[in-house]
Amino acid sequence: MNRSGRPLLAWVALALLVALVATNAVFLALLRTGGPLIGLACYAIVLGLVWRGRQSDYQTAAIAGVAGLLVHAAEVVGMGWTAYPALLALNLILPALLAPAAWLAGRNEQRACGS
Repeated sequence: MNRSGRPLLAWVALALLVALVATNAVFLALLRTGGPLIGLACYAIVLGLVWRGRQSDYQTAAIAGVAGLLVHAAEVVGMGWTAYPALLALNLILPALLAPAAWLAGRNEQRACGS
């Protein structure tokens, strides 16, 4: 745990969520479609929840990571790569990293609370 009182994994989960919000904002600006708007809204809401630092909020972030990974993997399989492959790659990699980081952060929070 660092001086701010948040464990390192909590900061990792927060950083990944910030990166996902930024990636979807850029995607929204470029594509102007509903998909990135939905991703932006979902990740922004989860970011707000995780900022509170409750165990259940980390579980929500882990689920959002798995869901985001599945949605974007289905996009790649169904529609192929977009004209912005770096952004799509980020939308695959970041949720894949978020899911285990948030799950582990939630487990650490659970241990710290003694439940």
